[in-house]
Amino acid sequence: MERFTLGEIADAARGQIVSGRHPPGFEPVGASIDTRTLKPGEFFFALKGTRTDGHESVASAVSKGAAAAVVSGRWFASLPEQDRPAGTLILVDDPEQAMSDIARAYRRKFRIPVVGITGSNGKTTTKEMAAAVLATRYRVLKTERNLNNRQGLPLMVFRLSAQHEVAVLEFGISEFGGLKRLCEVADPNVGLITNIGPSHLEFLGSVEGVAKAKGEILEYLDESSTAILNLDDLWLAKGQNKIKGRLLGFGIEKISQFRGEGLVFDQAGCGHFSLQGRKIALRVPGRHNVYNALAAAAVGHALGVPIEDATLALGGFQPAAMRSAVETRGGVRILNDAYNANPASTKAALETLSVMAVEQGGRRIACLGDMLELGDDAPELHREVGAFATKGIDLLFVTGPLAAEIVKGAAALGDRARHFPDRADLIRALNETLRPGDALLVKGSRGMRMEEVIAGLKL
Repeated sequence: MERFTLGEIADAARGQIVSGRHPPGFEPVGASIDTRTLKPGEFFFALKGTRTDGHESVASAVSKGAAAAVVSGRWFASLPEQDRPAGTLILVDDPEQAMSDIARAYRRKFRIPVVGITGSNGKTTTKEMAAAVLATRYRVLKTERNLNNRQGLPLMVFRLSAQHEVAVLEFGISEFGGLKRLCEVADPNVGLITNIGPSHLEFLGSVEGVAKAKGEILEYLDESSTAILNLDDLWLAKGQNKIKGRLLGFGIEKISQFRGEGLVFDQAGCGHFSLQGRKIALRVPGRHNVYNALAAAAVGHALGVPIEDATLALGGFQPAAMRSAVETRGGVRILNDAYNANPASTKAALETLSVMAVEQGGRRIACLGDMLELGDDAPELHREVGAFATKGIDLLFVTGPLAAEIVKGAAALGDRARHFPDRADLIRALNETLRPGDALLVKGSRGMRMEEVIAGLKL
């Protein structure tokens, strides 16, 4: 973290410093919302969650050497004087809003490009690919783990330092107005939308609602900014009229500046294609990852990376854990896409499985869990995935209450589609069924923890 005093922090939050061990000119070394990982010299935000309240940990933060704690003024006023923490406090109306305001002020200290990436699917892989492309020319800060929401994004912004020349930040939202708030914090000048699909319908209502929510990034970008859109996506193609600055398009089907041509898949399901006359052989499987790679190349172009450098970076890219990662165990090729799932990403993973080569006698087996946060349409959307799974899949094993609808949609598979009431039964059946030469896809929403299925395999 660069020079950012407690006084500046208080001013950004419109807060009041209550004197403790550090004066207003003290410079913290970072920020934290978790006393379990807090380091001495960091400032602590007392955030209120669904199950916890950070104010209960303020005393612990102070004892661990926090430079200051950003707390609710109402909470502080409610404490008897003898119970007030001894450390430096910054009193604000709302600690979560204060965190956004402080991160926004800190971001403005850096005159560097910021790439904001959003969309229904592919955000994380596209972020990783874009960072790999940009790293051929720049020192890059990129979103780590799941620090992509209203609480996580500010923490990533606080990691900016003088060494960084560009930031690639992932924007994850599930409500209207959420993307606007993230943009106000990170101030992106390159905005990328990967695609629009049925995700977070419990909160956004419909795919049209998803398009509206994701489109907030286009409304934020000004005339000097660059918007990067998947022009094969009908919702995004319709959204071009919102763009005030430069547009870079990518895709496979429609004409665009970054179009993947001559696409074929190898035995592992990895795409081989040409981009602007240069051949790319990906090491990550699936048609959806071809789109992610094209988007990353467009990001590189927007920030001056030559296409030859971008294609080399993409050809060497390896996926993150549980995101289209392929491993072979006991002669079984496992496509580990267990990190998360929605209807579009699950169909993409099933399509990938269907083009993966298997040895003679080998079978393509899909192991799916519930797709969460789909609202009232959840049963129908699970049945649609089941119907899609009948194309090129030999066996379908599912678990979770909603996943029972997948089996209904896959009626054409007959008894080759099975629902298991719990994960243990599913793992037992897989261990009895799998044999060398098979290919196995494992995918489900984060709450289903489908990686535990892979951990339970005895291959």
